[in-house]
Amino acid sequence: MDVDPDQVEQGLAKLVLALVEFLRQLLERQAVRRMEGGTLSDDEVERMGLALMRLEQKVQEMARGFGIDPSELNLGLGPLGNLI
Repeated sequence: MDVDPDQVEQGLAKLVLALVEFLRQLLERQAVRRMEGGTLSDDEVERMGLALMRLEQKVQEMARGFGIDPSELNLGLGPLGNLI
């Protein structure tokens, strides 16, 4: 068995970043539902949008740092298709 430590690190990074991206997208969808439902103030909408945007940028930055194309973080959900 040929195990390359660099590949293990990249694989783990890809898994963790994919999970973080999945959670970010869930939070984004929840925020949109709350915004459309009128349960968020304008200030909360602004802060939530900024936080989600910064998180997305950080995930993409970290992915590139590990040599991962950010588009590879999209999770395949079997018969349901891809996450995004």
